Amino acid sequence: MFFMTSASSTSPVFSEDDLCLVASVTAALPRCGNPHAKRLEQAITEAADRLERLTGLMKEYPSLLGTQSLGGQKRDNSSLIDALSHATIFTVDMILPMRATMGQTCVMARLNFFRLLHQVVQEALCDDADFTRLEDAIGQRISQTIHTKVAESVLLAIVSDDTLPDTLRTRGAKALTLFWEDRFSKRIETFFPVLEATWEARRKISVRLGTLVGVEEIFSLMNAGGDHRFIDYFSRHTCSEKELQAFREFLFGLSTEHIESLNSLIENGHRTAFSSADADPSLSLPPSFLYNHSATDFVTRLYLFFVKRHLEALTRRVSDLPGPRRTAEEYVMIHFLEQECGEGK
Repeated sequence: MFFMTSASSTSPVFSEDDLCLVASVTAALPRCGNPHAKRLEQAITEAADRLERLTGLMKEYPSLLGTQSLGGQKRDNSSLIDALSHATIFTVDMILPMRATMGQTCVMARLNFFRLLHQVVQEALCDDADFTRLEDAIGQRISQTIHTKVAESVLLAIVSDDTLPDTLRTRGAKALTLFWEDRFSKRIETFFPVLEATWEARRKISVRLGTLVGVEEIFSLMNAGGDHRFIDYFSRHTCSEKELQAFREFLFGLSTEHIESLNSLIENGHRTAFSSADADPSLSLPPSFLYNHSATDFVTRLYLFFVKRHLEALTRRVSDLPGPRRTAEEYVMIHFLEQECGEGK
C-alpha cells in the first residue's frame, strides 16, 4: 500500500493525521464485503501517489523568497511583491509565478483526493461502525481545503484592488508570497484564524431570515464557534453601511439586492417576517457536512457561498453600482492588514 510504504512524516501534502485517516479507510475496505473493495483501495493509492508527485513538482520550482538570475536580469521576493501590489484584477493572473500556479493546482488535486475518499466511504463503508467518524473527518479536510482556496482569493482580491492604498496592497502581497512558498506545511489557521473559524461556524448555522435584522444568526454564529473578532468588526460604531451590507450578505446568504427587495415588502406592510424558505437556495449552506447531498454538491455550494458574493461585489465596484464593493471576508482581512501596516510589520 502506498500509505504504508512511500508516505512519511515529511510528506509535503499529507499530514500525519491525513495519513491515519486514509489508513483507517483502506484498512476497513477488505472487511466491508463490497465486491469492488480492492479496486477502490487501488484508486485511493493511485490518487495519493499522483498528488504526492504533483506537489513534489510544485516544490521544484524556484523559491519565492530567493533570487533568480537570467542573463542580466534578476528577480527576487521584493520585485514579485512590487509587481503583485501594482496589478489589477485583469492582469494579476499574468504575474503569478509557476510555484503559485502549481500550488493552486495542488490545492484542487488535494480537494479531489478527499472527494474521492468520501465517495469510497459512502459506497463501501456506509455500514461500518466508523462511518460517521470517517465522514466527519473527510468533511473537515474538504472544508479546510476550500478555506485555503478562498483565503487565497481574498488576498488576491485585495492585492489587485487599485482603490486600496499601496501599503496595504504590499502587505497583502507579502502574505501571498509566504502562503505560496509552502502552502501545505503551514495550515490555514497560521494565516487566517479569524476567517477559518467564522467560515466553519457559518457553515453549521441555519438561516431563518425573520425580520432580516440578523440577531438570531449572529448569536448562532457565536455559539457555533465564530471568531468574536470577526463579529466585533461589524459591531463597531464606525462600521459603514457598505460593510454592514456585506455582513448581512454573509449572515443570510443573500445578495444585498435580494435583501432590499424583501425589506421593501416589510416596509410596505406586505410581510412581517420571512422564513428560510424565502432564502436563495443556491447560496444557503448546509448545517453540517452530513446531509443528503453528494460530496460534489457540498463542495460546490461551500465554494459558491464566497465566490458569488465576491463576483457581485466586484461587479458593483467596477460598474460603480450601489451596495457593498467587497465581501465581509475582504473587509475583515483589510482591517487586519491595516493593523499590521500600522504596527510596521
